[in-house]
Amino acid sequence: QITKWQQFGDNFISRDVMYKNDSKTYPDSELVAEFYDELKPMIYLMKSFGLFPLQREKSDDSNFKRCKITLLYSILFYMGMNVFASYELWKKIKSMGSVDTQFDELMFTVVRFMYVLPHFYMIPCHWIEVTKVGRYFTCWYEFQEHFQTVTGKPLYLGLRKRAVLSALISPVIGVMYVLSETFLVKSSQFDWEMCFYMYVMTMIMLHVTWWWLVCSALRGAISTYKLDFFKDQSMFEYESSAIKVAQYRTLWMRISRLSRDTGMFMCYSYGHLSVLAFTVTTLQLYGSLSNIHDGEYLKHTGLAVCVILSAAMIYITANCAHHATEEIGPEFNENLSCICSSKKEVRRELKMFTQVLTTNSCVINLGGYVALNRGFLLNFVSTMVTYLIVLLQFRLGILSLSPVSNSTTSSRY
Repeated sequence: QITKWQQFGDNFISRDVMYKNDSKTYPDSELVAEFYDELKPMIYLMKSFGLFPLQREKSDDSNFKRCKITLLYSILFYMGMNVFASYELWKKIKSMGSVDTQFDELMFTVVRFMYVLPHFYMIPCHWIEVTKVGRYFTCWYEFQEHFQTVTGKPLYLGLRKRAVLSALISPVIGVMYVLSETFLVKSSQFDWEMCFYMYVMTMIMLHVTWWWLVCSALRGAISTYKLDFFKDQSMFEYESSAIKVAQYRTLWMRISRLSRDTGMFMCYSYGHLSVLAFTVTTLQLYGSLSNIHDGEYLKHTGLAVCVILSAAMIYITANCAHHATEEIGPEFNENLSCICSSKKEVRRELKMFTQVLTTNSCVINLGGYVALNRGFLLNFVSTMVTYLIVLLQFRLGILSLSPVSNSTTSSRY
């Protein structure tokens, strides 16, 4: 019998009977370790860069809305930084249009040009996606509240220390990235230009670490869920366990929806970052290889460091999403298939649970355009190699036609 694929929504969840552990309950005021509260250090730092212009509707409410004051600050910050970004963009366009620019220098200018672009779209993307971000925080609150209702204990994600360390380390990585590229590659820039690129790279690193924290929250939630659900295999031999299995099924459906919403709530921001990472990594790898050919090993080392950091951004984004979806979907399904029971009602609930697992997708994708997993990394590398070969062919063709190479070739004979 072929089972048609379908998504079970909130109506399906609400039809199940709520299960509450009467032995130990917690009021809503004791719902500790809330997702939004644990990530506050990162959220406040990102707000200082004009990102996440939202706030709670009330201090004790789980709903979020646009914050007019933060949005006004974001607009003023964006307009102020536009002055530097527009001037830097004009310089790069003028340099690319110069007839005296060599092919290699043109590639390096394109890399710098790509660095300027995130400023123009990252902050406006947050203006557009702020309502989806607010709904995502609300979904996390509802999931943690549901988890506490079903299990009788709050869900600790353990993200506070990671959020603090990420808020401290991300700016350092952004500054070191720009300094290493500037001094090792021997790029001539003014101090204010270096500060602008440090701002852009810090903003990019904040998004990378934010994605890592969100995926870590998903993995932490499903790990705690599995520990509580599979802790006692003998409980499935009781007829009364059927209700508990049903409630754990609805709880899994909520975390499955959270995994899908993870790729949707900031799909434009991370979609643009993926394109940026691909372009910059390809061009910097080309520059590193061409400098080996020219014997400029110091410049090659600087570009190689930049290649590693650029490739690490896309690797973290795809790999974290891959591990989160694997734990929520296939790995959990494998553990569930090992459970058996002699009770008819429990077997029926376990069978329904398995059906829900097989018919609900947990893949994290960016707005339905691309799925973030290790297959995405493979496509990334294969496409990058293709374009890298094309660039190297252009370089070899230009070198074969240059007067220096022709004179060198004739002198050998």
